[in-house]
Amino acid sequence: MRDTLLPAVPGPEVADDSTVLRVLDLALRVGEVQLATGAGAAVAHDTMLAIASAYGLPVCDVDIAFSTITMCCHRGNEAGPVTTMRNVRYRTQDYTRLTEVDDIIATIVERDEPLALEEAFTRLGEAADGPHPYPRFVAGLARSLFAGAVGFLIGGGLLVAVLATVATGIVWGAARWLRRRRVPMFFQQMVGSAVVTVIATSLAFSGVLDDSPAFVIAAGLVVLLSGLSLVGLVQDAISGFPLTAAGRAVEVVLASAGLLVGVVVSIKFVGSVLGTGAMAFAAVVPPSPTPTLHPLSLTAAAAAGLLFALSAYAPLRSLPLAAVAGATAWGVYALFTLAGAGDVVAAALAAAALGLVAMVLPRSLGTPPLVLVIAGITPLLPGLTMYRGFSQLAYNSVGSSAVTILLALAFGLALAAGVSFGEQIGWPLQRLIRRCIPGLSAEDRARESNRGRPRVF
Repeated sequence: MRDTLLPAVPGPEVADDSTVLRVLDLALRVGEVQLATGAGAAVAHDTMLAIASAYGLPVCDVDIAFSTITMCCHRGNEAGPVTTMRNVRYRTQDYTRLTEVDDIIATIVERDEPLALEEAFTRLGEAADGPHPYPRFVAGLARSLFAGAVGFLIGGGLLVAVLATVATGIVWGAARWLRRRRVPMFFQQMVGSAVVTVIATSLAFSGVLDDSPAFVIAAGLVVLLSGLSLVGLVQDAISGFPLTAAGRAVEVVLASAGLLVGVVVSIKFVGSVLGTGAMAFAAVVPPSPTPTLHPLSLTAAAAAGLLFALSAYAPLRSLPLAAVAGATAWGVYALFTLAGAGDVVAAALAAAALGLVAMVLPRSLGTPPLVLVIAGITPLLPGLTMYRGFSQLAYNSVGSSAVTILLALAFGLALAAGVSFGEQIGWPLQRLIRRCIPGLSAEDRARESNRGRPRVF
């Protein structure tokens, strides 16, 4: 079946340098797109080895160090090893590209005869450089409406949802302007959190906003946090990629520090301009509301999942599944919270359920598990708790602030660990389901036994 490919075992006949370099280059480019669009290091590592093996290079090593990918092909004693490297120079949330690359990977590693190299390069180039599936303003509008849905979920009213939508639209425009001028992420986060804090606090002081400005600010913080790779950080650490996890950790810490500086400085600024009365509004942070299974809450969670997926350029066919993921995650979170499990444990169990469901869903749906998981857990991010910690620091309550921020961090880590736990359970369950499909031939069953481990991240 693979007469045109290279021998499976290194021997007297070995691959020439040009062929090896072509295969390694393809594998590196696929790994680069996966890492850049949010996939974990373990996913890129396994995929690159699978691609090399499919084209007849079974003895390869891959090293991933956050922004650098190195791949080496060993050719026994008959020829020297070939090593090449590629840098991941950008990070983006573009799930359409991720889905298209996932389809290309399937045509290479899941067929008896892999896709021709030239065709694979052509399709990969079209996927990486092609236009977005819908205009950029649609993604920006979806991200703004996502903030409104989150504002409603965390206890705000209709006015809070509207103001969160408008404020996030302003933040999105400012962030895009800063990105085009290559301003570092720290300052983008600082400006974004400062803008939403000044807007919400000023509106509350003027009497336009009856609710606490904390709801609007928390919704904005969730949007700004949604672009971070906290879940990928934990997943890389668990799956044995400490260097990549450390790199993601630095990125997350700096981005979160930008949020902290923006909120604290803007509260001080509003106080100096409008007086201590305005600062008093910023200090009012209601307790996090108890999640419920009310149809309105489930609808808002579904809308949040759908809108986040839309803002991340997810394929249109995946949007209904993203809505189901949002409602499912919120429903499980509310169910366990009402049962007395506690916020952190309930969040972990909700993420685990989502990770399990994403793993066992059939590939025929055409949606990578990553899209569903991120769309489902993002509305659960602890924006209100994080703002409470930031505001406490603005009022010099350092001890209370540290405890509250650590609680928000524990909440985020619980989401990440829950996804990983769901993946651990879902992998053997998926294999069992696939092997028990009626009518599966002996060759198909053998292929299932040799199939590499699927992953969410």
